[in-house]
Order: sequence, then structure tokens, then C-alpha cells
Amino acid sequence: MFTKYFLIISMKKLSFIQLNRASEIIGNISVAWFSGGIIVPLFIPNINWIEYTTYFVVSLVMSIALFVISLNIIEKRVKKI
Repeated sequence: MFTKYFLIISMKKLSFIQLNRASEIIGNISVAWFSGGIIVPLFIPNINWIEYTTYFVVSLVMSIALFVISLNIIEKRVKKI
């Protein structure tokens, strides 16, 4: 809740180009969480299912949360046009 409120306040001060870059960066971080936490553990030979499930859940939550933030930034950017 606090983070969303903080993002809304701080995004009002950013220009169109800055919002575009912020959305791009957060989208890339979302992809990094997905690949680092979901895809990479599949290639680790000595990982048990509990560790993999933990990595999977945390990475999926982080990836989706960052993706939603990126979409919110895009929505704010479109409303500024």
C-alpha cells in the first residue's frame, strides 16, 4: 500500500521519457526475477523440491509484482499524453 502510494506521488514529477525508462527498467527486473528464480534452478543438479518450490514462489511473486508496477507506470504515462 505504502509503495503504491509512494510510486504514484513520485511518478507525478517525472517526464514522459523518464516514465518510459522507469517502466522499461522495472520490466527488465521482472524478467530477471523470472529467469533467475524459475528457469535457472532447473539447471542446478543438486536442488531439492522444497528449495525449488521456494525459489519458484518467491520469484513468481516478485516477477508478477514488478510486472504490475511496470504496467501501472505505462498507464500513468498514457494518461499524461
